[in-house]
Amino acid sequence: MNPASADRLPRAGRDRRDRRTRRFGIRARLRMLVTWIVATLLSLYASTHPPHFESEALGEDSRPTFYVYLHTDSKFATLERILKEKMPQLAVTVFGRFRDLEDAMQTRRPDALLGLHALLIELGVPPTEQGIRGNLDWEPYVLLSLQGALDGPLDGKVVGVVDYLGRTGTQAFVAKLLGTTDIKLKRVTKMEDLLPLLQFSAADAVLVPEASVKEMTDRSRLPLRPRHLPDSRVKLPAVAVLNAQARDRVVSQLQRIDVETLRLFGIDRWRAP
Repeated sequence: MNPASADRLPRAGRDRRDRRTRRFGIRARLRMLVTWIVATLLSLYASTHPPHFESEALGEDSRPTFYVYLHTDSKFATLERILKEKMPQLAVTVFGRFRDLEDAMQTRRPDALLGLHALLIELGVPPTEQGIRGNLDWEPYVLLSLQGALDGPLDGKVVGVVDYLGRTGTQAFVAKLLGTTDIKLKRVTKMEDLLPLLQFSAADAVLVPEASVKEMTDRSRLPLRPRHLPDSRVKLPAVAVLNAQARDRVVSQLQRIDVETLRLFGIDRWRAP
């Protein structure tokens, strides 16, 4: 081999090694630049969106928690979706069963709770905002039965009712409205479950807000008859704020709810109690 060629081989190897080293250096600097750009963008986002970014990073939701236990003509999932859209600054959860609400209240007490006024009183939380319809904060309840099925005394009758307050609370709630404790209750979780109790003769009557009578009658196409009760004023839904620090945000979000949505609750506005 030519000595000159032997000298060039090591030099060529060194050149290739140097080129590789420079390429690696360039790539490393590019990676550092990209990392710096990403970190800067994340920092800027965090400074302008601190609540959402931090809560997502921690796997938590920093918004005030807003529990709802209210029986309407809408399905619970539909009501929850609507309220989440109307009140985006609150973490809304709609409960379909009283037991689930009780468990959640013990596990994580909410910042605010929406439900019947009677529910708030049962749970020992004073209302902060009271629902109003017209100029009233109450509505009458009636017993709805098949034509001629509920004549005479109510003692011993089987009455269907939504589980507003749990077993004991609902029993006392109904007994007060009917003026007798000698009744047997059939509790259901949804308003729509009341009609089958009448259709299949599982109850002598069902207890409902008077405002629901027309829709239930139209839906069932049965000869239903309301029986008015002498002392049946039930206060409309209300909101209790349990965390004073969340009060302003909760109230401001409640004011965002449009009249059409409020009517799902059976009210048309809020006022301080």
